[in-house]
Amino acid sequence: MGKGKLIKWNVGILPVLGVLFAVLMMITGCEDEYEYDEEPPRPEATHNDSTSVDPTYSGSGQGAYADVSSVSVGSGAQSATVMVYINGSDLESEAGEATTDIGEMLDSGIGDNVNVIIQTMGTREWQDYGISSKTAQTYKVDNGRLELLRDDLGQLDCTSSGTLSEFVGFCKNNYPADRYFFVFWDHGGGPVYGFGYDEWQSSDDSLTLAEMASAFSEHSDVRFDIIGMDCCIMASMETLYALAPYCKYALLSEDFESGLGWSYTSWMKELEQNPGIATPLLGKYIVDEIIKDNEKEHSDDYSSCMGLFNVSTSKSLYNAWKAYAYKNEEALLGANYSTPHMAKGRSFWEFWASDESDVTLEDYYISDILALVESIDNSSDEARNLMSALKAAVAYYGHTSDKNELTGLAVSLPYGDSDFYNQLTVVYRAIGLDDDYIEWLGNFVYASDYDDYYDYGGFEDSWEGWGSYEQEYGCNISGGGSCEYGYDYDCDDYNCYGNSDLDDGWLYDYEEEIWYCYEDDVLYLYDEDSETMFYYDEDEDEVYYYDERSDDWYLCED
Repeated sequence: MGKGKLIKWNVGILPVLGVLFAVLMMITGCEDEYEYDEEPPRPEATHNDSTSVDPTYSGSGQGAYADVSSVSVGSGAQSATVMVYINGSDLESEAGEATTDIGEMLDSGIGDNVNVIIQTMGTREWQDYGISSKTAQTYKVDNGRLELLRDDLGQLDCTSSGTLSEFVGFCKNNYPADRYFFVFWDHGGGPVYGFGYDEWQSSDDSLTLAEMASAFSEHSDVRFDIIGMDCCIMASMETLYALAPYCKYALLSEDFESGLGWSYTSWMKELEQNPGIATPLLGKYIVDEIIKDNEKEHSDDYSSCMGLFNVSTSKSLYNAWKAYAYKNEEALLGANYSTPHMAKGRSFWEFWASDESDVTLEDYYISDILALVESIDNSSDEARNLMSALKAAVAYYGHTSDKNELTGLAVSLPYGDSDFYNQLTVVYRAIGLDDDYIEWLGNFVYASDYDDYYDYGGFEDSWEGWGSYEQEYGCNISGGGSCEYGYDYDCDDYNCYGNSDLDDGWLYDYEEEIWYCYEDDVLYLYDEDSETMFYYDEDEDEVYYYDERSDDWYLCED
């Protein structure tokens, strides 16, 4: 109401993304391809931070250094459809938070290149824009206007798999596009209880991960670039596992969200201007805007922790976690390695005096994977493999400047809670987790020291972001890798083009198979096959490559 590869861009350092994403589309002679869950070797530190360009250079050395046949700008997508599944709940009836976010979407000016389709449900009182409280409706955001597409749908149950499936079907059939995004908006109850507190339904009803998977599976012709959850506490290993068949990335919060939730105006405006923007860059943009807006408030109630996750690595992460957990079973059961997190602005407990919903939680016990690894065992082969799998899963991570023991991705351990475990078994079996693991989790219900909580104070003080772990854990095992890449690369070593404050600025786009680093209004790219560095000059609409021999940059010519 939400971290594989060890990347953290420090909030407030990077300029707002404002350039088109430049992608190396064709490199002749490139034969190797990487699976989506295997991170390729990083670029070597051969950079001279001078970006001088000789526009008269003929390119005669270009073929000898890198056989570049064509470079184009953008990913090629000309259209996109964003499906926004809004269950207003008490967040709207008591505080108007849903209509506030709809207003942000309207302010983006989106509507010519990108369809934003909103389903409104689940609240007893909508506060603005004439949205009906008597029936569910479907709207389109169109250049500052909210266009009613469907009326009199009845009080649809947003916690029903059928409601979700029907909405996806309506959007894909009526608003087909080159790419798709999906946003869940409401309360989140973690990977076990799931999404959605519908004021017209029982307070115990929710849309579980299994029900989400069931709905998405009915539309196999749609694979979302991002499935995002503007909800609390949904960033978990189990969520990634459940969503993996249906999207490329998930954008989630490990902690409770503040009342601000996502910030929609800027990223929707960016998507409208460039519907072909690379998915990791768009995800980074969304995360940065959320963190920036929460940071402005300077209040504990506005702490934020958001991650963009490469879900194709989820099976590797699950297997690495099991190996680590089984090895360290005694330690995990010897203390409670979860920690309580209190609901913030998206949880109005003054209005919930009698509400015992599993979704609208007052607090939630989170077991952060990296925090418990660092606290129990961070040196065994199992620990290093788990860290490597985490790196592959976390494409990008952002957090407000306050410290806590959350690093982006959690795992659910049912310490002393039989009701939670009973619900867990149903959901986990339905999303395909194996029976041996589910049975093993039952040990946590009866662990003798489940009320003895581990103190993460030391970890909070030492945690400085994912980048600080890059040299120690310089490998990844997703896809069967050997942890022997042998590189020792850090964006700081490259001076990240003049900004020493950045922790490892490179991200990898698995779709385009290219590394990129955005810094000081310049987008740098690295193709591992030709071992060539590029950058895109937005003003000239030209792409330049770096020649190591001459230590200079030259124009790429067709």
